Amino acid sequence: MKTKLIKTGVGFLKSLIFPVGMYLLFLIITTASGKSGYFSSNAFNYIFGQSVLSTVVALAIAIPLSGGRWDFATGTIAVLGGIIGTNLGIAMGLNSIGILALMIIVCVALAVIEGLLYIFTRVSTIIVSLGVVMIYEALTNVLFDGQGAQLYTHPDLIVIAQAPWSYVILVVVMALVYFFLGHTRFGYDTRSLGSNARLAINNGVNEKKNILLTYVMVGALLGVAAMLNAAKGNIAPASNLSSTSLMFSSMGPVLIGLFLSRYSNLPLGVFMGAIGMTSMSYGMVVLGIDSSIQTIVLGVIIVLIMAYTSNSDKLSGAVATLRARLSKKKTAEQQ
Repeated sequence: MKTKLIKTGVGFLKSLIFPVGMYLLFLIITTASGKSGYFSSNAFNYIFGQSVLSTVVALAIAIPLSGGRWDFATGTIAVLGGIIGTNLGIAMGLNSIGILALMIIVCVALAVIEGLLYIFTRVSTIIVSLGVVMIYEALTNVLFDGQGAQLYTHPDLIVIAQAPWSYVILVVVMALVYFFLGHTRFGYDTRSLGSNARLAINNGVNEKKNILLTYVMVGALLGVAAMLNAAKGNIAPASNLSSTSLMFSSMGPVLIGLFLSRYSNLPLGVFMGAIGMTSMSYGMVVLGIDSSIQTIVLGVIIVLIMAYTSNSDKLSGAVATLRARLSKKKTAEQQ
């Protein structure tokens, strides 16, 4: 028991290296550049506040990805679910909790529809999700006269999506994801399908059931994300794949979280990734870097992260080989 606790603690500290290192790096850069505002309570509030939405969306991406399925419709489902939930909730006179529950129901339905399309068509999830994106984006321009949603204009309805309640929601979401992925048959089957789908199916894993359960969980997460996103500002109708920006902005935390999960767990790894990436983004804002340059930098970093995580075992092997050769050379010189 003691050994397990020590291992868990060490893993948690390893997961902390990325966000802490990223924050300290930009703290040094901004301080050296004479820019103020990065080391302040407002900066911490912004970084942690923005990380809540990024973490929830990233978890919705990471869960199907851990099962070997790429999905580009996460942002679109959150946008359409937010529009439907906001307008129906206000019309029905629901309170903040009621609107959150309605958004979760709507997003679960939208996600399950995508899952059923994948099951019955057997087309790649990338192709199916892109088709779903186009259909759902068209609906954002049709439903409610294409007016989108303005939940943020109702302060009494967005209180649950603001601090400190947003942090409570995040803790609950992370705890539930941790439980379902780490302590249920669903989590075991998801990992098995992601490692070797054919072998998992031959061993009795019900792939169709797992797919539907995955999209139910993804939909529930996106319902929460829809509420958090709606509380930030106006939700405009989407077009030309613009809704995917919510997904792509969370790709950094996804990739980092999948890597850090080997030291702790997926929810914690994704949260640490979100804090680190938000620290970097806010640091570039403080430095006055143009938004287009920020996008380029983020893209380069995501590519580097993917390259490192995909080849980390090879790199570790190469480092070990190099150390062995240097050790032999040093021993030979001493003799």
